[in-house]
Amino acid sequence: MNVAVGSARRRAVRRSVPEPEEWKLIRATVGQILETEAPSAAVREWDATCTYPAHLFEILAGQGFTAMPFRAENGGADAGPAEMVVVAEELGRRGMDIAAGFGISVFLGLMIEAHGTREQRDTLLPGVLRAQQRLALSMTEPGAGSDAGAITTTARLEGDAYVISGQKVFTTGANLPNTTLVVSARDRSSSPASRGISLFLVPTSTAGVAVNRLDTVGRHILGTNEVFLDNVRVPRTALIGPSGEGWAVLREGMTLERLFTCGAYIGGFETVIDMVLDYGSQREQFGRSIGEFQAISHPIADMYADLEAARLLTYSAARAVAQGEDARTLVSVAKLFVTESYQRATNHAMQVFGGYSYMNEFDVHRFWKDARIGTVSAGTSQVHREIICRALGLRP
Repeated sequence: MNVAVGSARRRAVRRSVPEPEEWKLIRATVGQILETEAPSAAVREWDATCTYPAHLFEILAGQGFTAMPFRAENGGADAGPAEMVVVAEELGRRGMDIAAGFGISVFLGLMIEAHGTREQRDTLLPGVLRAQQRLALSMTEPGAGSDAGAITTTARLEGDAYVISGQKVFTTGANLPNTTLVVSARDRSSSPASRGISLFLVPTSTAGVAVNRLDTVGRHILGTNEVFLDNVRVPRTALIGPSGEGWAVLREGMTLERLFTCGAYIGGFETVIDMVLDYGSQREQFGRSIGEFQAISHPIADMYADLEAARLLTYSAARAVAQGEDARTLVSVAKLFVTESYQRATNHAMQVFGGYSYMNEFDVHRFWKDARIGTVSAGTSQVHREIICRALGLRP
């Protein structure tokens, strides 16, 4: 049967809000790069074979997209958060792994730009801006996920070196070449417990570091890993920011990460609606296209309404961040709504495609798997609800 598999060439979804010409240029340029270097069939193959397309990210870097949010003095373009959401949205149309392959090193690089030493910036940022140096966040542990204060990985100071020991899990991209980990570790006792945690730069090539790729349901392009740190020695200069203040340093960077994540899922959302519209117009049952049946079409209308609301929430939060406001609650509202509504949308898309949704030659199941982890990564939906509850005065 000849049916659509989700090519990004179609744009059935129209944006209801006018955009600046600069945003349109970003969309057009990123879209053309993806059309040439990352067509849907190629992304599907990369996911199936666990292949990391280094050339794609180097091309994006060569066009200046990786450098966009960095300061001009460090080779960047001083772009704002909204422009980065635009990039995320276009990359997300090919899937979350494509967006994350671009974004993780960027937001960790921005953290180093803001809180790292001059030596750290000079050593790492040029490679990050060229997409030849990768960064990966190694924070979650088998017994410490949303509860950052429960981290048990330790870093003890011995002369001019820290000795780090512990185990991490769910570290995205740690398996990739030329990767430096940003490791959270407890370097002193403190109350509250989160105040005793620091961040350290640990190249995966360092003696005592072992990376084991995990067998996951989806997100196969970058790879999800557990990391073992067995008396790993790093110089004192590997500490990022003040000792014991790692959580505060990391939390600041999470704002951009969560905005970028929202943008990426909005892009995926748009592709999923395009796929459903394509398939719904081609697939016939009972003498007419299935898109004409109310049971199919009304949920698609809801999907489109959710997409528009998700986009407005995300760009509103990005605008607040750009204006220097405390936008943590707004970002949590956007992250909660985007990922929960995207999960509903992909679930309906799977139902529309029926048995074809379960076949690897179609893209819809890959977006469905992206959406399923979306309510867990970058802060679970429950964590974001708690943030919102505190803002509403429902928590101390």
